[in-house]
Amino acid sequence: MTNPMTTPIYHDAPGAHPALQAVHLVKDFKGFRATNNVTLSINEGEIHAIIGPNGAGKTTLFNLLSGFLKPTSGEVMLFGERIDTLQPFQIVRRGLSRSFQISSVFPTMTVRENVLVALQSPSNLPNQWWTPVSRLEELGPHADQILEDVGLTHDADRLAADLSHGEKRQLEIGISLTQNPKVLLLDEPTSGMGSEGVARVIDLVRKVARGRTVVLVEHNMSVVSELTDRITVLQYGSVLASGRYDEVRQDPRVIEAYLGEEGLH
Repeated sequence: MTNPMTTPIYHDAPGAHPALQAVHLVKDFKGFRATNNVTLSINEGEIHAIIGPNGAGKTTLFNLLSGFLKPTSGEVMLFGERIDTLQPFQIVRRGLSRSFQISSVFPTMTVRENVLVALQSPSNLPNQWWTPVSRLEELGPHADQILEDVGLTHDADRLAADLSHGEKRQLEIGISLTQNPKVLLLDEPTSGMGSEGVARVIDLVRKVARGRTVVLVEHNMSVVSELTDRITVLQYGSVLASGRYDEVRQDPRVIEAYLGEEGLH
C-alpha cells in the first residue's frame, strides 16, 4: 500500500535526547493499513501531542507505542531500547505507562483503594499469597502522595463510581503515576469535559510532566496549543507534519488536509 503524500516535515530541537521513538511503524488489519511507515521522535522532558481527524491512526499508534498491539513491521524504542517485542507489563517496568480513553477504574472501590491496588504492581506484594489487607497500608503514604499530586486528597474515601467524569480522569492519571513512569501516554485526557474540567486537567498535566515526558492524543486544539512543546499530525495513518505548534499550524498541507481553510487556532 502506498501513500500519495509527500515526505513529512520535522522540526527537532537541536541537541534533544529522544525518550520514545517510532521507526517506520506499519500496522495492517486484514488488508487495511492503520499506520503507514510512521516515524517520529519524542524528546525527553517534552509534552508532545498526536493529533489528526478520526480514523487517522492515533489510537493504533498509541497501542503500538505501549505494547498493546504488535507492529506488522517497524520498531518502537524507549530510551534507546527496543520495546515492541515486549509485553505491556514489561514495557511499564521499563518506564512507560498510559491511560485509556475509556474509564478503567474499579467503580466499587474507593479512590484510595484504586491507587493502593495499582501500587502493588511494582512492589513484591502481588507475588505473596495470603497477604493481609493491612500490608497494603505499607503503601499508604505513597498512595496519599499520589492523591495529593492529582488533586484527589479530599475524595480518597469516595467510591470511584461516584466521581465525576473529570475526577475519574484525575484518578486514572494517578493510577498511571503509581508505576513511576518516565514516559506517560494520555489518551484523550479532556474528552467529554466542560471548560472547568479542561482547565483542571491542563494544570494537572503540567504538574505531572515535571521530570518526565508526556505524550497525549487530544482533539481540543486549545489544550494542544496551551500545553504542548511539539505536535505530530497524522493523516490516513501517516505522519503529515511534526514540529512546534505555531509552525505546524501554518503548514499548507496541514491546513488543506486536516483543518480546511480555517487552519489551527
